[in-house]
Amino acid sequence: MVKNFTSFLSIIIASSLLTSCMNEGPKQIKQEKKESNLKTDKVEAFVGFAFLNEKKDSLFSLAVEDEKIKPEAATHAIIENKITSIDFSVTKPESESSNGRQTSNNFSNNGGTFFSIKEQIKEGDFALLVNQKFIDQNQILPFKKIDKETNEQIKLKIAKQYNRKISQSSTLAELNNKAQINITLFEVKNDSALAVLTYLDNDQLITLDFPAKYDEMSTWRVDDGGVFDFENLQLLSIFQSDKSIKIATVFWGAEGYNLNFYESVDGVFKNIVEAYGYSAPL
Repeated sequence: MVKNFTSFLSIIIASSLLTSCMNEGPKQIKQEKKESNLKTDKVEAFVGFAFLNEKKDSLFSLAVEDEKIKPEAATHAIIENKITSIDFSVTKPESESSNGRQTSNNFSNNGGTFFSIKEQIKEGDFALLVNQKFIDQNQILPFKKIDKETNEQIKLKIAKQYNRKISQSSTLAELNNKAQINITLFEVKNDSALAVLTYLDNDQLITLDFPAKYDEMSTWRVDDGGVFDFENLQLLSIFQSDKSIKIATVFWGAEGYNLNFYESVDGVFKNIVEAYGYSAPL
């Protein structure tokens, strides 16, 4: 009888455990949510990147941090520092005839989101994709692209800031308020190479460092020959908000280009949004 009672008790316990397991919800695996700089909420300021076709009447949006944008996120484009309205055209897969390049001559073969430009555009290869919130919060600062040696007073200020000897320094742009953007290359220290972009407005100095380990083949970019070519770093747009200065740049390399959107924080430009395009010669 004790044996039968023990068997009966075992059946009761097993049944109870089975019922408990069936009623328990699945265990959730906790994963740290990756914070993204890509804003797709219309309430927030949005910024992304795109490149133009050869006719300059259409845009292809580039992935930002490997995320493709939602078409409704972008309502305007800023090309050559000017705002223009855009319309969503289509989202489609990559063509079989694509050569894999994010370039104007392979434009229609790319897979992703396309926009049409409402106004006639004569210049510009790249665009910032933005929404109305971004436009409301950021004032475009007109500037003139130039290429001249940085004046001695500014060079002394930059050299003192970094306590390094300057090899070369050029002014890339002058703003209407007389502020300047310069690019400065310092002499190599041991194997430490450094180029710096600076925004200087009277006593306000904002810096963007390009540090690298010197290599005679590839230092800052693949196959750059250990040379920081000033012509490869180009300004696209400059903005001012209540809190900061913001700049958009394209940095060309042998195999592709980087598009970056920087915001000043405590005297330093911080990378906020970045996109890459593959453009190696065929």
